[in-house]
Amino acid sequence: MNRRARNRLIGVTAIILVAIAAIFFGSSQGENGGAYYKTVGQVVKDRSLVGKRVKVGGTVVAGSWDKKARPMKFRIREEKKADGPVIAVIYDGAVPATFGDGTVAIVTGIVNEDGTIQAKDMITKCPSKYESAKTALSITDLLASPTSVGKPVKLTGYVVAGSLKTAGDAERFRVQASAMGGKELPVAFDAAMPAGFKDGARVVLGGALGTDGTFDATSVSIAVGGGL
Repeated sequence: MNRRARNRLIGVTAIILVAIAAIFFGSSQGENGGAYYKTVGQVVKDRSLVGKRVKVGGTVVAGSWDKKARPMKFRIREEKKADGPVIAVIYDGAVPATFGDGTVAIVTGIVNEDGTIQAKDMITKCPSKYESAKTALSITDLLASPTSVGKPVKLTGYVVAGSLKTAGDAERFRVQASAMGGKELPVAFDAAMPAGFKDGARVVLGGALGTDGTFDATSVSIAVGGGL
């Protein structure tokens, strides 16, 4: 083998080794700029993670957050474990509109000495939730009833385009009577939004109409089946 061929072989081999090392390093680091992906339980138990950048997901503990606080603080619990371990998150970034009680929040940040996560990046996963609209009241029928205030009902309507706000606002979103428009109703809701929730989507709400004209929702689902 002449010198030129030998040098070419060495160069190709070096490129292959660099590529293999990059693949190995990337797979060991996880996603999002070198952050290690960990469960809530692993972050709680592993003190060697202090000072390191991690990516961790968990269910937002109901009532643990205050949207107006800066930075915002909230807690997440190990997914699918009602009594699982919990960690606190100190978050200084844009709050996704789908954030709320029960949302699965995936945050990326540094593990502090006290075990909290100092995060600036967050994405949310929306749960799948569907409900039949066949027995749900229309907005028109609800507002026409003099005894509707404070009475638990199932209501159906269409999400008004551009109305979705983050949890913690007095009005989370608005619904209208039909896909084309009609009477509108503001909705208060602080929990997780269902997958498929978007402008124009037909939804089924559980809750009651308040004295201020806002529908205080306890559940939000994507509508299936017939109905108005």
